[in-house]
Amino acid sequence: MNTLSKTGIVLSLVLASGCAGMATSGLTYDDSYKVNVPKKTGECYDASVLLGANASRTMEIVKRVMVAVDANIEAETPTTINAQRNRHIGVLVGSGGEELFINIKTVAADKTYVTVATKTGFVGAAGQKAWSCQVVDEMVKMVAK
Repeated sequence: MNTLSKTGIVLSLVLASGCAGMATSGLTYDDSYKVNVPKKTGECYDASVLLGANASRTMEIVKRVMVAVDANIEAETPTTINAQRNRHIGVLVGSGGEELFINIKTVAADKTYVTVATKTGFVGAAGQKAWSCQVVDEMVKMVAK
């Protein structure tokens, strides 16, 4: 196989892999979840929490957390929020720009299961980071207030 073919294969794999992070959560609710105790993946692209709040209050908390992490809500339904973090000029050009995908599901009248997935830019690189863990941690702090 010549060098050009190998380069083409590598480039195809990179393009096919898409962006770092994910647009939907791989975490699902189960009865072992404890209220207000986050579950997190290793790199924090995916996190979830069973909040001790109804769906309406949970949605209010999610919106306040989006402001706290400097994200603009791009789309919203009664059970989802898609937001994008604002870009900042800093040491690493292009920091920010991550997309946040939040889904909420009512489990009981006073319990709501929330998943948060972070998707970074094409290379997932310079200045971008996963926000899912920080978002669920902030939700737990706010639900306690």
